[in-house]
Amino acid sequence: MPGFQCLHNPRPVCDMSSIRAAMKHSGGVVVFVNDSWSDYVSLWKQSTDGTRLWLQFQHSGAAPLILAVVYAPPKGSPYADEGLFDNIVAEVSMIQDLGGSILLTSDFNARTSVVDDYVECQYFVDHMPDMLPLGNDFLEVLPERLNSDKGGLKG
Repeated sequence: MPGFQCLHNPRPVCDMSSIRAAMKHSGGVVVFVNDSWSDYVSLWKQSTDGTRLWLQFQHSGAAPLILAVVYAPPKGSPYADEGLFDNIVAEVSMIQDLGGSILLTSDFNARTSVVDDYVECQYFVDHMPDMLPLGNDFLEVLPERLNSDKGGLKG
């Protein structure tokens, strides 16, 4: 994309011949950084399996911010890694030791079964009423959140 630097950590080729025909090369994580930020962003670390990309944002004397872009393949995928979360914890600990701030972004492919995968709006009404832009009226404009793990979409 013109005007952007592409930072990509591709997933290695996986032999999926037992599942599908031939080899498959896809996936990984990618971040596009606007060229105006390129002097302030550098690659801090990347995983060898294409699941994590760590970028350091550093600007004139400010404490660094480390951005983690993570993709956790779904359970049962040939790319799934039981040690992924242990690796993330170790890397976060390393960053904390360096004194940096962390922003963790991800597709964790989390499954919640019948538990809601969001914070109930009533929590905000009860605990942060001054922060609500529309007062309690915002509850009327929010659509019902549908968790497809519960057995499909409600209509």
